[in-house]
Amino acid sequence: MRTNSILSRTMAAGATHPAFLIAGAMILLYFILPSKMMASEILIMAIPTMTFILLLGYTGLLNFATGSLFAAGAYTTGILLARFHVPIVLAMFSSIIVSGVLALIMGYLCIKRGGLIFALLTLAFNQLVWFTIWHWRSVTGGSDGIWGIQRSALHLGLFVVNLKPTFNFFIFVLIIFLIIYLFVQRLIEAPFGKTLLSMRENELRATALGYNPEAYKWMAFTLSGMLCGLGGALFSLHQEYVGEHLAYWSTSGEIVIMALLGGAFTLSGALVGSGVFIFISDILNKFDFLSKSGAWLLVLGVVFIVVVMFFRDGIVGGTEKLFETIRKRNQ
Repeated sequence: MRTNSILSRTMAAGATHPAFLIAGAMILLYFILPSKMMASEILIMAIPTMTFILLLGYTGLLNFATGSLFAAGAYTTGILLARFHVPIVLAMFSSIIVSGVLALIMGYLCIKRGGLIFALLTLAFNQLVWFTIWHWRSVTGGSDGIWGIQRSALHLGLFVVNLKPTFNFFIFVLIIFLIIYLFVQRLIEAPFGKTLLSMRENELRATALGYNPEAYKWMAFTLSGMLCGLGGALFSLHQEYVGEHLAYWSTSGEIVIMALLGGAFTLSGALVGSGVFIFISDILNKFDFLSKSGAWLLVLGVVFIVVVMFFRDGIVGGTEKLFETIRKRNQ
């Protein structure tokens, strides 16, 4: 009887694990959303949003270079696939390395400044990357971008998976997203994550205890860059095209909005914020009078203001507080 009780509790806990809930919800959304590609885009954009949340919510670093690190990964995979026809796995791994090295350099030069100076420096580096992409036409294609990217076959040893069908690619993206989500969640719960939190709350105390804040922040920044690169690699496969707009400041701004919409202090906020932003943007752009005039940004801005005013912890945090208030009143 005791064994059965333990087994049932274990199965119940597994069934309600966030990863299982995310997987189930996203598969359901795949068949509900107006576009079959939208579910994949939501998952992909949730990856750089998650790295932004990791830095801001758990480390206290306001990073405006997320878009450039995302773009670096996208361009690396795009160039390798379109011009050199390397295997998809190798191209994606190269994106992680390139974005990681870029974040390593960027972090080294920015981390020591901290605060507002750090945020402005990352914004400057973001524009530097965009400027390089725009003018280095022989490599990046300049304003034309990279065309001819094919997501045909994924070779996994004895198995070959065709990523061309939309559903196959969606499942591929979902698996990678869940791996990243579980990895970041585990990282936050580990001593490394607890140390980052302590530095966010009181850096002087953490220093007095013998920790090196700059080293920990540098590692977190580099890791976030590597994950951004992986997200960028998936985006290039998703669009089968990469353009310089990915590295522009507006992309980093959109990621900030996604994080604040969903909740900048919870990982699930990345997925919620990404989903709300992309869904609303898609709906608004279906109206010609909004899309042609750019007025859809005004409507989206109003939605953002409402969320920030009434759900200061984002949609996820605000919803949790609302349910907690209702539960206490019903007790």
